[in-house]
Amino acid sequence: MKKLLSFILSLTLAISLCAVSACAGSGDKGGQGVKLISGNDLVSKEPFVKWEGRYSFTESDGDLPAKVNLYHSATGFTIEFTGTELYVTFESEISGGKSSREPYYNVAVDNEVIPTVSPERTFKLTGGTEKVCIVSGLENKKHVVKCLKMSEPYDAITSIISFETDGAFIKRNLDYDNANFRFMFVCASGGSGHGSLGYSDDGKGSLGRNTKNSSALHSFNYLTARMFGADVQYVGNSGWGVSYPSGQSVYDVIDYSGITTSNNVSGAKQTALWDHSKWIPDVIIFNIGGNDTVQDGFKQSVYQEEVVKLVKKLHDLYPNAYMIWTHTNSNAGKYAISALNDGGVMRAGYLKEVIIPKVGADGTVGANNHNSLATHIETANILANALTTTWGFTVIEPNVTLENYDSVLVKF
Repeated sequence: MKKLLSFILSLTLAISLCAVSACAGSGDKGGQGVKLISGNDLVSKEPFVKWEGRYSFTESDGDLPAKVNLYHSATGFTIEFTGTELYVTFESEISGGKSSREPYYNVAVDNEVIPTVSPERTFKLTGGTEKVCIVSGLENKKHVVKCLKMSEPYDAITSIISFETDGAFIKRNLDYDNANFRFMFVCASGGSGHGSLGYSDDGKGSLGRNTKNSSALHSFNYLTARMFGADVQYVGNSGWGVSYPSGQSVYDVIDYSGITTSNNVSGAKQTALWDHSKWIPDVIIFNIGGNDTVQDGFKQSVYQEEVVKLVKKLHDLYPNAYMIWTHTNSNAGKYAISALNDGGVMRAGYLKEVIIPKVGADGTVGANNHNSLATHIETANILANALTTTWGFTVIEPNVTLENYDSVLVKF
């Protein structure tokens, strides 16, 4: 019965989304004459902005402007307006001030789908306060723009201060915005797109990781959600684990809005608490644990207890969410599944184990010996198949192909 209900829900949503997208626009309320969005209007109850992923709002303080803070990968916004151009004022604090950590963003306009390929749809922040021309030269009519962060939270703390157009912004249709499926990702580097745009097809050589050759929007997590037209929320960062290493436990930051450039739990706890009722996921995909088992002082029993505690905490928060625990048949994965079996989670039926390819299994490798985009595409197909065959979800967008993204790869 659960599978049948899920199929009916997914099919109904797919039809609904297609029908709405054929209309004049998701907001479809006409321009309100607002050319500038800033201050408390960034998060008004009748919003002009759909904020993507986890975020927090900082009110103005003296000379410091109000801003929306975007920490995790794939955070950003969707906004609709009439006019020909869109400017966004960002603020960023880049980790160590290093150019190799400058955060990248990807943009989709109207019927485009992220990740887009054209170079003009990708930009980076270089630190401090920057007014960025997101799009210009458009036909003077209604447009929708989606903009998501490609980089990870430890690369930079990023915020948005204002939006500006030569036309007028359109208020959001909340029923439309809330109709999408929602996928949450609890992950480390394997699922965050670490090195995903680096590419070698001989399995040899080494390319160091930076933000130019890494993108969460080209990771298997995001590509899976994309196939179902889903909104996404990341909680995780390269190097983090379920419980180990000390100070980088994902479990300890589940209740906070972000991870910062300090790259530790204490830094994350300086961000605002996250209101779990604001965004309820339909699917939660785990790709976490590989960093735990290689740490000094690792104890299998402690790790297994923490795995069960993490899954049960999220199940308590989101009892209707379907969960997938991914692993490469590693020791970490086997320990986790054993504990989840013993803890009764697998028997309850809301979590499925999916084994995904190891790095280099298809002959390709990305930067810093992580998965290339080719492997991420293959993995997304495996996960999409698990969702369709296990719970009756329906794919509404074909997966990307490697050939179409050849121009964005950093080959070595």
